[in-house]
Amino acid sequence: MSIITVSGQLGALRDELALAISQRGRMECVDRHTLAESIDGWVELSRDDHQLLAEQGPAMLGMSDRRRHIFAALLESVMLQYARRGNVVLVGRGANQMLRLVPGVLRVRTVAPLELRAQRLAASEDLDLDTARQLATAVDQQRRAYVSHLLGGDWSSPLGYDLVLNTGRLSLEQAATTVLDLSAHEDFQVGDETERLVEELVLASRVRLAMVQAVEVHALEVEAEAGVVTLEGYLARQEDLEAALRAAQEVEGVQKVQSHLEVSSTLSRLLY
Repeated sequence: MSIITVSGQLGALRDELALAISQRGRMECVDRHTLAESIDGWVELSRDDHQLLAEQGPAMLGMSDRRRHIFAALLESVMLQYARRGNVVLVGRGANQMLRLVPGVLRVRTVAPLELRAQRLAASEDLDLDTARQLATAVDQQRRAYVSHLLGGDWSSPLGYDLVLNTGRLSLEQAATTVLDLSAHEDFQVGDETERLVEELVLASRVRLAMVQAVEVHALEVEAEAGVVTLEGYLARQEDLEAALRAAQEVEGVQKVQSHLEVSSTLSRLLY
């Protein structure tokens, strides 16, 4: 059983590769449409939310900090719950960043020369080459901003991936075969440690979501281990801190909360 994340540049066959891997490996493919259906059952999706699901960085500019934090926590929680099921291909949305500390997860990135990506886009979207080049460049920038703002990661760094595939050199079949062959290696199989860490990430994400839905928390960090949840962050008022703690304690699976949350007088002056 495997957990594979697939990220990539626009026009570098990211989505096509993810689909090929999932079909050949008989795995579930979790893409934008899968996530939209899952999240839609939890909240009513706004136009900005749909844009964020499409990894459109500019959509974040029109959102309040709190709404962005809630959306990020919701997205992370859903993605991690798919990862917990295993035998899954997670497409984009910063999944490689969410699972960066989990052994056994295979994190893949696709790249290709800009000119080739523009040619592919021009053919598939009926665009002229100049427009296709601009689109590829703009979307890459948006994906970089998306991961940076929502997860604090560097989308373009090869250090965030186990395997970087140049689909300008490799065919889709060669790329899919390479990924599936590597995923079969014992280092990329889901073992007990992988399952334990993903479970802890899922619990931490559910606590984070409950807290940011209840009250505005700044610089929030949540860690979970064996049911013990450790919290760090800043709130504007004592009553906000108490509400945040109640929200965390009420999450199913939480046995104990260790709080390092602080009330910030600076935040209080800014917000109230």
